[in-house]
Amino acid sequence: MGSSQSISVSNASVNARGSIVVVVGASQGIGRGVAARFAQAGAEVWIVVRNAQRGNDQLKELRSRVPSSSPQPRLFVADLNIVADLRRVVEEISTAAGDRGVDYLIQTQGGPPNAHDVAPNQDGFDSHFAVQVFSRVFLAYHLRDLVKHSSMAIMAAGEGKKPFNVDDITLEGSKARGEYGMFGESTSRDVTVIDSAWIELAKISTAQFTHLFPGIVRTAVLANSGQSSIVVWIHWLAGFVIGQTVESYAEIPFYLTANPEGRKLIEREGGWLNENLKKLAPSPASEDVATRQIIWSWLQNKMK
Repeated sequence: MGSSQSISVSNASVNARGSIVVVVGASQGIGRGVAARFAQAGAEVWIVVRNAQRGNDQLKELRSRVPSSSPQPRLFVADLNIVADLRRVVEEISTAAGDRGVDYLIQTQGGPPNAHDVAPNQDGFDSHFAVQVFSRVFLAYHLRDLVKHSSMAIMAAGEGKKPFNVDDITLEGSKARGEYGMFGESTSRDVTVIDSAWIELAKISTAQFTHLFPGIVRTAVLANSGQSSIVVWIHWLAGFVIGQTVESYAEIPFYLTANPEGRKLIEREGGWLNENLKKLAPSPASEDVATRQIIWSWLQNKMK
């Protein structure tokens, strides 16, 4: 199992009725495609977005895809850049789920950092780290007892370096040198923090924690994050030549969460996979116990 075609064939028989999926970052790109795929399978889809108008537009699209006998999708609006809003949306989701819980939490929010957007927010984080990394850990941590089957992060995986400066997790040194951007230390840092959190969260939850590398998917993520025109053009060309459509790619996270075959694959191979379902290794720094525990303690302190 690995090709998009074979995954789609396996998924065709999967009925997700009776399940609840929370898709974060569902107003565009990969998240939008994942939400639509679950809706088609009859799941109750709850989307978390920052922009209410885009969220309502997405609700209309999802309602057009949901089978008539299935529950209607729900919208949760939150600015994932702000801890106070993260706390609020956690409470709203928890209240809505009640004793039922939710079956799957799939997080797709954020994108690569913009070198010119490094000002700290009210919580002391630049917007890239706040959304791409911290919000994912926060939601996964505070919803861990609610999620019954799968908690998934879709972002760069299988990256990172063994040396990791635990005294500069927010990369203030890189920012001061003008080196903070998508080609700097940030990717290695992002992956290491997520992997450290996912390893620790798996110890205190019954859900599978999966870090999925998407490969190249045809989205506007780089343009929306304010990258240079040449970088956006190169990404567009790569997507056009070798990338997957959002609809095609959405079969993969659906397979790994809603499809029993996919969950068995994770049991065999572990929770680090690429778009071809090939096993990846966690960030080397996250596999160092001392480093991981420092990162995890730092995150827990910030999540209080």
